[in-house]
Amino acid sequence: MVIPVIINSVTRSSLKERKHPSGTAIMGGTFDPIHNGHLRAAVEIVDRFAFRALRLIPCYQPVHKGQPSVTAQQRLDMVEKAISCDERLLVDSREILRKGPSYSIDTLKEIRQEVGPDEPLIMVLGMDSFLSLPTWHNWQALIEYAHLLVVSRPGWEPDFISELQTFCENCRATSAHELQCAPSGFVWFEMLPSLEISSSMIRALCKKQESIAYLLPEPVQNYIKQNNLYL
Repeated sequence: MVIPVIINSVTRSSLKERKHPSGTAIMGGTFDPIHNGHLRAAVEIVDRFAFRALRLIPCYQPVHKGQPSVTAQQRLDMVEKAISCDERLLVDSREILRKGPSYSIDTLKEIRQEVGPDEPLIMVLGMDSFLSLPTWHNWQALIEYAHLLVVSRPGWEPDFISELQTFCENCRATSAHELQCAPSGFVWFEMLPSLEISSSMIRALCKKQESIAYLLPEPVQNYIKQNNLYL
């Protein structure tokens, strides 16, 4: 049985009520390479929800994707170069340093220990990733350590399998403010405008030796060129 999901959105008036940033958001990914679509989503989330910071966490070995074509260190370097001009965006290298398959539950456990039991911790997921959640390792325990903030492009109305629908019904927040009122336990859906950019598009352009200008920050573009990546 599939049931449509209704996407919520934070109102601009509710943003004005939040004077003090609070909560730590995290966004994991392969970042092969990181691009302006990732970065625009990150800054939009920090602005819209008034989070204190957002950590970008490159994975070492993706569990549900093929092995990246460049090294883990190169992907980490590119993320560091991409976010250098925004102090609210941070690089978290723990999965690169840990090595092995990157399981989100392990990362959330570690970060929860570091930030303490009371800090709101928010894991940002794209809708594609959220729909695949039942295939993740120990996925139902994620909510014990963090909120799940699921972002979707406007106009997309996905259907959930019954297992995921039940999970949402049990954990769904009634307002975005609840993400900052508790350390974990809620799911919130948010529409974000998306830039039609993908890492696979950039890799394909590099392979054809075509321009990747304006798709990713210039320091990342220069790094790719200097290191002859994705050729």
